[in-house]
Amino acid sequence: MTISERQFGPSTVLDVTGPISGREAADMIDAAVRRHARAGTRILVANLGRVPRVDLAGLGALVDAYITMRQADGVFRLACVAKRIHDLVVITRLVTVIDTFDSVEDAVGDTVPAYEGIGQDARLPVMALAPIQRFLRRA
Repeated sequence: MTISERQFGPSTVLDVTGPISGREAADMIDAAVRRHARAGTRILVANLGRVPRVDLAGLGALVDAYITMRQADGVFRLACVAKRIHDLVVITRLVTVIDTFDSVEDAVGDTVPAYEGIGQDARLPVMALAPIQRFLRRA
């Protein structure tokens, strides 16, 4: 897996290429997100257009990225999520927490997230992420 970074207006886009699987890939994402959180990045978008699959460690890294950016008063979003990965995000109900968009342009703009049709009552509270994090770390 590789990560390249680019500025897109006031946002930073992480272009991820290759499968997000294993501890090494999760550590790469974690390092990039923490660096941007410390630097004060407000909107961080992970472009998953070239990611064929995500395992549990990778899913845990995305949850950690969301929490890290939230604690730094920033926003973490996913863009260009393939159907297979989107299905995983929906099944785990992370789609109700992490904003997902069809394109990078939508993710960095003021576009309504893809989950908007779900309804506010169905959104998973952030406090519910702790058990998900523990589960993903043990898997």
